[in-house]
Amino acid sequence: MRILVMFLVWLAFTAVTFYTCVQPQCCGDADVITNTDETTPAEVTNNYAVVSSLGSADVLTGTEWPALRQRLLDQYNANPNQLLEIYGHYYPSEAVPDGYENMGFLRADRIKDLLVPDIPADKIVTLARRMDGATPAAEDKWQAGTFNMSEPQREDEPDKAEIVELDQNEIIVRFPFGSATNSLDQEVEDYLEKLADRLKATEENVTIIGHTDSRSSAEFNMRLGQRRADFLKDVLVRNGAPADRITTESEGETNPVATNDTDSGRQLNRRAVVKLIP
Repeated sequence: MRILVMFLVWLAFTAVTFYTCVQPQCCGDADVITNTDETTPAEVTNNYAVVSSLGSADVLTGTEWPALRQRLLDQYNANPNQLLEIYGHYYPSEAVPDGYENMGFLRADRIKDLLVPDIPADKIVTLARRMDGATPAAEDKWQAGTFNMSEPQREDEPDKAEIVELDQNEIIVRFPFGSATNSLDQEVEDYLEKLADRLKATEENVTIIGHTDSRSSAEFNMRLGQRRADFLKDVLVRNGAPADRITTESEGETNPVATNDTDSGRQLNRRAVVKLIP
């Protein structure tokens, strides 16, 4: 009898424990506690510096912008005589905004506003960079600008050739006034020699596009631009780059990156653009 009573007590205790403690924790019809706090941070999706979208003059900044901005300020403060060049990106299909030659110049001005007054306005040059790849969809966001620090040329010194790396696959070679085939500065020659070494080691193709300022006739400038592009190809081939993977063309005065109304603007337009294509 004693054993039977103990068994019944144990059975009752087990039932109470199951329905009051165990079942709410593991059974399907138990209440589920969820986090309904609406202040939980959303996933960060703006991991970029400056971006824009097709047809929009807005330049958006993301989480990478503060670091880039500080780097530009540090570079400028290390040598306040430098000029900061801002290339605003644009696509040929975009409408030309009022007061600008293309959307790139407007975007460059928008980026400039993000840096002034920490970098004085007169130390910033706004330029345009045409993007020649596939046109993005309207909702896509893409990099709105490229930056370059350059030493201003003194008025008492002659024009000199200069290299500007917009990125690892697009390089600008700036030419002195009126020049197309004369020898370049040794620094530029050395750079082109290293570029030829790169082309010997890869399967990349190269397109070189010659450009001019707006002085002289359009026909003359088209020929001058072609001579500039051909000259750079000759330098690369002379240093061992494969000639059959290098094509040249000219756009003459038709694609300025700066105004042709000033000496400094015309100097920036006298250039050849070297594009490396994987």
